[in-house]
Amino acid sequence: MADPGPDPESESESVFPREVGLFADSYSEKSRFCFCGHVLNITQNFGSRLGVAACVWDAALSLCNYFESQNVDFRGKKVIELGAGTGIVGILAALQGLSPYRCAPKRECSAAREMWMLRSLRVFLVARTGSHTAGSVLRQSPQPRHTFHAGPCLYASASSKELLMKLRRKTGYSFVNCKKALETCGEDLKQAETWLHKQAQKEGWSKAAKLQGRKTKEGLIGLLQEGNTTVLVEVNCETDFVSRNLKFQQLVQQVALGTMMHCQNLKDQLSTYSKGFLNSSELSRLPAGPDREGSLKDHLALAIGRLGENMTLKRAAWVKVPSGFYVGSYVHGVMQSPSLHNVVLGKYGALVICETSEQNANLEDLGRRLGQHVVGMAPLSVGSLDDEPGGEAETKMLSQPYLLDPSITLGQYVQPQGVSVVDFVRFECGEGEEAAETE
Repeated sequence: MADPGPDPESESESVFPREVGLFADSYSEKSRFCFCGHVLNITQNFGSRLGVAACVWDAALSLCNYFESQNVDFRGKKVIELGAGTGIVGILAALQGLSPYRCAPKRECSAAREMWMLRSLRVFLVARTGSHTAGSVLRQSPQPRHTFHAGPCLYASASSKELLMKLRRKTGYSFVNCKKALETCGEDLKQAETWLHKQAQKEGWSKAAKLQGRKTKEGLIGLLQEGNTTVLVEVNCETDFVSRNLKFQQLVQQVALGTMMHCQNLKDQLSTYSKGFLNSSELSRLPAGPDREGSLKDHLALAIGRLGENMTLKRAAWVKVPSGFYVGSYVHGVMQSPSLHNVVLGKYGALVICETSEQNANLEDLGRRLGQHVVGMAPLSVGSLDDEPGGEAETKMLSQPYLLDPSITLGQYVQPQGVSVVDFVRFECGEGEEAAETE
């Protein structure tokens, strides 16, 4: 069963309808169906963990219509319903087995039939005039066409329907909450969007407080490079499933952008490279970046509310280099997403800072290979070209066997390239969590 949610009395100030809360695991909706002279009242649980058993499907309604149109008589018969869902087909068959089909439906059934015909026309018009997003919403929340509901109609007028669809597409929140926002803000689209974000954040903070303390061993590393500045960030969540969710990936992108803006705002005259780190609390206090309100901590709470898992902004590193330096980078286990622009996501990330005295056309490829080595061999320090070659257990980077050619050391690979490795940063998603758990 889905979590019934917090006690309404304890959160009486919440403006979202309790049965369809913005971040509720499920919400219920009572629907009425009329077939063969019988009126059936069924409560459907949309979005719940009941899966296919949560709602009445169109296939079931089509079969019930067939029973009605063919005057199917179930008296004296045994019926097994496979793939029952909410069981509407079995319920109708059982009722028909107890009493014969009545050709003249009750007035209540006639009224019900008129209502679902009107609703079917509305759904058809929305599906025809709406965008691809609207179509996907209708598929994700399978509300059968042959129903009418006791609550107010969702689409009051053509103008309000258009505003509702615009707000839904822009924010991604449910139709019910978008309707509530428009009503509260006098159908002002911009104010409604702001109102939704504020209420969602309030709900997100509440959920974040409840989930605090749950282990976050999964997540993603994010890499962003702009000009002479490169940032590496780590954001953690509880499961790999959530780390693959676009909403979580957008959070990582936002953290990378916020870190980049912080780094670019630092006024320093560079004669050599500059490197810095941000811990979890420092990262949380950063502004969310260009064209975004609030701090990264606010956006974290919003993501927790949306995805329902504990998450943490673990750390960030940044590097700025002057002319004569180059930052090589590599991310392992890359997750491609066209909507994330220049941010690269994966499970491991490395930055390698090189000093070069001459123009080298192969710096990008060289930097990527050096990053691969750092990710694969996990050195603890750079070391020196004068150090003796080491074995697999060597922790000095330049003395380690080169990852892509173990017959030579990394120092022997780098020396002819005309660059000097001066520093590096390595992030592994979730590192430190297992050690802390063992302790």
